Amino acid sequence: MSTFLPISLPSKCKPYDGIEESDITIRPYLAKDEIYLAEINPVNLESKYLQVLQSVIRGIDAKLLTLGDRLFIMIWEYINSYSHSLSLDVTCTHCLSDVTISVDLTKLQKVELPDDFKQPYMVKLPDKGKEIPLRLLTIQDELDIENYEKKNKDGHLYRYAKSIVSDTDILGRVSDLEKVSAKDLARIRAFHEKFYHGPDMDTTFKCPKCGEEDELTVPFRFEFLYPHGKALTDTFGEGI
Repeated sequence: MSTFLPISLPSKCKPYDGIEESDITIRPYLAKDEIYLAEINPVNLESKYLQVLQSVIRGIDAKLLTLGDRLFIMIWEYINSYSHSLSLDVTCTHCLSDVTISVDLTKLQKVELPDDFKQPYMVKLPDKGKEIPLRLLTIQDELDIENYEKKNKDGHLYRYAKSIVSDTDILGRVSDLEKVSAKDLARIRAFHEKFYHGPDMDTTFKCPKCGEEDELTVPFRFEFLYPHGKALTDTFGEGI
């Protein structure tokens, strides 16, 4: 059985009531985890990856994890379960050549929540002139949004309504958001951007053809969860 290890999450556990950083431990994937990882696709990502997290994380209900912590865990698991190196096909903006580069995921910076961050966080809406309490979105929220959208409903306002801390039911919060100005909604959206936490996916690389340094935003790919195809052979094919 793989050993559970301490992990320093980018949220610093600020959004989790009664949970300290030292409470949470994690283990690398085992072969049995690939039963779920191999089945992940864009449709079932939320539910399938939650099943994996519930096995590899201790000290917190995985559904309560923020989305920033989840992305950080995805990268941590790739590094510790498979490889720190990720092969990407990119176009150099200097020489316009299509090249294959290797990104060292261990060099991605970690963006953390401020030490004084607390939930709910009061945000003043510019047009309404009132303050509303907001919180960060969690995996459970993503599951709820996914279920809402499966009913052929648009989840845009539903997503931001989930982040409003209120005794009003969720559909009531959606109805209220429909009536606010675009400027007020932008302030709510800005809250989530301001308090992004997780891996900084912006990095640089040196073009192997022209030698110039270029910028790159590492895209989310399902290879982060389960290396397969070219990503598998590029990383593990040597010696076969």
